[in-house]
Amino acid sequence: MGFMTAPSGGGDFKVFVSYNAKAGRWYTKRDGKDEPQFEVADMTAVFDMPGLKTGWFKFASGVAPEKVMDPSFTAAAANPGQDFKRGFVLDLFSDKNLLGVREFSSTASIVIDAMNDLYDAWMAAPEAGTGQLPVVRCVGVFPVTNKHGTNYQPKFEIVGWTARPEALGDSDHPAPAAPAQAAQVPAAPSPAATPPAPAAPATHMPPPAAVAPGAPLF
Repeated sequence: MGFMTAPSGGGDFKVFVSYNAKAGRWYTKRDGKDEPQFEVADMTAVFDMPGLKTGWFKFASGVAPEKVMDPSFTAAAANPGQDFKRGFVLDLFSDKNLLGVREFSSTASIVIDAMNDLYDAWMAAPEAGTGQLPVVRCVGVFPVTNKHGTNYQPKFEIVGWTARPEALGDSDHPAPAAPAQAAQVPAAPSPAATPPAPAAPATHMPPPAAVAPGAPLF
């Protein structure tokens, strides 16, 4: 299922939100040059699922990733060269938790697996057909051990729905008309890439603080 097959193993710059699979933690930064990263305490945001794209990504420290995007989920772009890996990208929005719109992308197989599950849940939900966007929370992480060591897979949960925020702009992608099986995109085997961990790995994330009835999630 999902939107792409996880690997077994430059474009316009946007402020990012990143997931460190070695530590099981989320990070972003404020708008502006040379702003430091900080840990996201509550990873709850609006996920622009209709705008999700797949392709080839080349990550390097301190610079925006190079990207070669697929024409569609059913047709993969040609491998542009060494050090490019299969991955995805989409925009997230939360004034409360992310300080605005943030770009989320990854080539790590365990993150792609988690996003595939989220994609299937989004496609199966009747709200998706109305054009609403899911409010998604990372409710925890769990360890996955393989030849590359132990990494931590995020667990996403749709905790609400909302009209498309103005900050995300107009969508160029129509809402899904009905639940459907997503196409699998061919992926080249490559080891999962993760940023360096600034802290010791944790087996789980602290539970999000309780939200009072009617309080904004994002």
